[in-house]
Amino acid sequence: MKNTIEQVELQGVQELDAPIKRFLQNHFPVPKDHRITVSFFDAHGRKKRRSASTDNWSPEADEIRIRLEPAPSGQETDSSRRIEGFSSGSAQPQTVPPNHYVHPAEADLLRALDRAESTPGWNFVPLKKFRDEILAAEHIPSMPTDVHRQAVLRSAIEKRLILKGQVSNPKSPQFPVTTIRLNRLMPEVKAVLGQEENADLDFHPVEIKGEPLSATIIRERHR
Repeated sequence: MKNTIEQVELQGVQELDAPIKRFLQNHFPVPKDHRITVSFFDAHGRKKRRSASTDNWSPEADEIRIRLEPAPSGQETDSSRRIEGFSSGSAQPQTVPPNHYVHPAEADLLRALDRAESTPGWNFVPLKKFRDEILAAEHIPSMPTDVHRQAVLRSAIEKRLILKGQVSNPKSPQFPVTTIRLNRLMPEVKAVLGQEENADLDFHPVEIKGEPLSATIIRERHR
């Protein structure tokens, strides 16, 4: 099933908003309440219907326009919350509960990191190796380029779905290795990994027979 123009426009906003703003901020002051918008037009300058299939737009003949506009009052600037069921390339729609929504590209990233963390003999996952080598080698359709991979990884770190750390570097002690790991306590991460309903992963207090420890301490103090 083809995606609609609206879905692709929202995907474009999600992927382009942060990198374009960073680029602009190097040269111009960008107001915080502004956002990037992505729109598709035909060759005559008429905007494409948002409900139309992507088959109705041609990169050879038609236009794509990216604008910086004030965000409507009270509207989320993070479009990822509004792209429900979006499928990029061969990425499958997520079955994550709505309150634990994760964008498909971020879900692909989390699963890739889960696989990397399970690599035999690995005590940690270097950020640079994961971003530049592992992700590139997996050819994930939702992250086809280096720009996509960097943007999705940055987004997951900002949302604390992925945690950064450092370990010592024996070869160059003055340059510690930056590492990443899944924040497995986050409900979004549990949902993506299929652990949402796995009660065995949760903490279960163990009942110990006998009087409470507090009673024992109080009795010992009065001896």
